[in-house]
Amino acid sequence: MTMKILEQFKAARRVSVPLIAIRTPDFAQTIRTVGETLNGKAPVICWDVIGGLRALNDKGEKALADAIPEGAPGDVLNPAEAMRVALAFPEGSVLFVMNAQRHVDTPSVAQAAWNLRDPFKSNRRTLVMLAPDITLPPELARDVLILDEPYPTPDELANIIIEAHEAAQLPNPKDSVISKAVDAVAGLAAFPAEQSVAMSLTKAGMDLEGLWERKRSLIEQTPGLSVWRGGETFADVAGLANIK
Repeated sequence: MTMKILEQFKAARRVSVPLIAIRTPDFAQTIRTVGETLNGKAPVICWDVIGGLRALNDKGEKALADAIPEGAPGDVLNPAEAMRVALAFPEGSVLFVMNAQRHVDTPSVAQAAWNLRDPFKSNRRTLVMLAPDITLPPELARDVLILDEPYPTPDELANIIIEAHEAAQLPNPKDSVISKAVDAVAGLAAFPAEQSVAMSLTKAGMDLEGLWERKRSLIEQTPGLSVWRGGETFADVAGLANIK
């Protein structure tokens, strides 16, 4: 059985893997999940193209202050420059780079990431590139460990549904309603699942048809995907006995 993302990341940190790419539908959730392995003991810094470099914990604040004694970390909007600054981060640091798929093909970014490999390997620092999907350039393909953040399990989705009812001060739903709601949001990441559930709550409880419709709308935002809304069932399919 494949290890969950938390176990995979912990294993990678134990052996000082310096470059990691995580394919994830929800960056914030992944950072929270991975952060559980660090227990506040490592400096954690995040970079994105709008916010620049920012600390995610107290140790990260000190790391940034030491690496950029003059100037504002938030002004570092170039990903290659952010990785160059990261060379000055202390032992054990973790740098998250958001939407890495938008930048990693740029020669300067690919080189900057590669430049981190050996220095980061030497003292358990980690560059974590976050992306919904990512194809690495040849110069990085053999040096980056790729991990996949799984979508929420049925139990996790059930908890989201129960917590949404509690937040709305509604009675806990029946098991049959939870089961149907889990079916409706299966395949969604945690955040859109939570939002879809919250928007489908009424004073009378869960609007399951509305929940399904919100899922269909999310699916159809992906180019090439659509949901058939016809009334046919699988039993109506004819001439495909082997497939059936």
